[in-house]
Amino acid sequence: MNFQEFAEFLNNVEQVQGRNAMTENLAAFLKTTTPEEAKHLMYFLLGRLAPKFVPLEFNFSEKMVLKALSQDYLDNPKRLLGELGDIGLVVYKLKGEFKSTDAKPNSDIHKLESIMEVYDFLVKLAKIEGKGSQEEKIKLYKYIVDNLDPLSSKYISRIIVGDLRIGFSEKTILDAFSWFITGDKSLRKDIDIAFGARADVGELAKVILETPKDKIVEVLENIKIMPLTPVASKLVEREASAQAVWERMPNCIVQPKLDGLRGQIHLSEKREAAIYSRNMESLTDQFPEIIEGVKALKVDSIILDSEIIGFDSASDSYRTYQDTMKRRRKFDIESFSKDIPVRAMCFDVLYLNGEDLTTKPVEERVEILRKLIEKSTSALTMLETEQMQTEAELEAFFEEKVGAGLEGIIAKQIGTNYDPGTRNFKWIKLKANTKSELVDTIDVVVMGYFYGQGVRSKNGFGALLAGVYNAEDDKYYSIGKVGSGFKDEEAPKMFEDLTKLKYSEDELKDKLFPDNYVVEKILYPDVWVKPKIVMEIVADEITRSPSHTAARGLKANVKGDDSEKGLSIRFPRLKKWMRDKDLPNSVQEIVRMYELRKGK
Repeated sequence: MNFQEFAEFLNNVEQVQGRNAMTENLAAFLKTTTPEEAKHLMYFLLGRLAPKFVPLEFNFSEKMVLKALSQDYLDNPKRLLGELGDIGLVVYKLKGEFKSTDAKPNSDIHKLESIMEVYDFLVKLAKIEGKGSQEEKIKLYKYIVDNLDPLSSKYISRIIVGDLRIGFSEKTILDAFSWFITGDKSLRKDIDIAFGARADVGELAKVILETPKDKIVEVLENIKIMPLTPVASKLVEREASAQAVWERMPNCIVQPKLDGLRGQIHLSEKREAAIYSRNMESLTDQFPEIIEGVKALKVDSIILDSEIIGFDSASDSYRTYQDTMKRRRKFDIESFSKDIPVRAMCFDVLYLNGEDLTTKPVEERVEILRKLIEKSTSALTMLETEQMQTEAELEAFFEEKVGAGLEGIIAKQIGTNYDPGTRNFKWIKLKANTKSELVDTIDVVVMGYFYGQGVRSKNGFGALLAGVYNAEDDKYYSIGKVGSGFKDEEAPKMFEDLTKLKYSEDELKDKLFPDNYVVEKILYPDVWVKPKIVMEIVADEITRSPSHTAARGLKANVKGDDSEKGLSIRFPRLKKWMRDKDLPNSVQEIVRMYELRKGK
């Protein structure tokens, strides 16, 4: 397949309305590709060259595109970007109308055509680093766009700067896989299970296209976890009291809930080690002491689930979440390793010496883990783990952890397996919220911001419109307006993050709000922001409100509940900016939290 055919597909999809139409178009397009082409095209749709856990980034900004274009084109690229609001359209317009007659493509390489040729050149572009790398990247980028047609150059440029601007997500792609196989979404559950075990959308596309349709379900069921490919993290449900937890799972396994960074630790038979975050990004280079610790284990291969947290050995205490997050950096890693040492508090083992352990009961996995690292003196430590014998013992364990300054506990039902990527009552969290009517903090996405007035506008924004996610329709619904909890020293970075994600007028195409947002007109922000920033907030309570749209139409198990109104949060305050999550809490989770308090 020529890349131009892919560009024409993208152009057609950009004109369609609705997530279902995108899904059906992608399913039809997959039928025209080879398995190997499909693998790489799925990465392109997400603005990447590889799955998230492979740290292969373009590191190529709009400014670099403008610099490259200014050398060969007569019109002013920067002025055009101001007019058009889209670097892809700038490239398309320049190539179509204003190309300089003396702009000469590199004559020692033939014109780019096939998907695989373009992919290989983009990989080469991403791998350029070191002294003078920016100029080398610009030179290669110029060659690529000079040797592609205008439409292909438009989409290549968007992919390189990380903004395809069409709205493909992993959910859309997984839906399209089911549609490709069956003509509907009926296989989505099987695909989700396979993706949870092997979270590589490109490889999954390749497998699906290579497999006869009558064998696909069997093949999907046999996709197992393996080291160096992250497993989708098991998620938890909520309860409001130790009594409620005990009623659901007597004699449960219980562990403290730490305020750190979820870290999945892998070691392959070739002694290659890696660490992945909750959203499957690589943390490998940032925590060398953990890599050293897993390599020291007397195992052939292993996958551990852990919470990485700063640790003060002198006081034998955990450090703050903010301290831990300072370790997420690309530079000065050795220095920060000494200043902020961390421990991986391991709470589960998913794989050992070639065997998938996720199907084994939690108590068996805990004993395997205990024998492996309970006495470890490295950065790998087993998290305190106890089995409760009575409800009173569970309550006492909870109170002890809260009294020690921890967030609460995680309870796990005995006899249960590890379901990658699922949220159910096999695992329950119980957190302390003595000053709030909330049963938990809430992770929300920033949908936009308001300028504010007077002193509230000094940071460029006065308040943030917050939303939650509904997987049923792949849309975000408003839940609150966050106007407090901002620290002056953090505000400039927050505004910088917001500015990078602003929707341009061209992207909105004269619409009042983005297609995947559901917001009442009275709450339209001054600036709409792409749903990339997840922040953690605290609030006084959750109530029904006619102004917000979250969970509108979803009946809650609360006496007198008015589901014609949405759910909203009262007096929300920012707790943590930029959580290590791709998605905020779901509307279903918010309903559950509402029920836990109001339904008592």
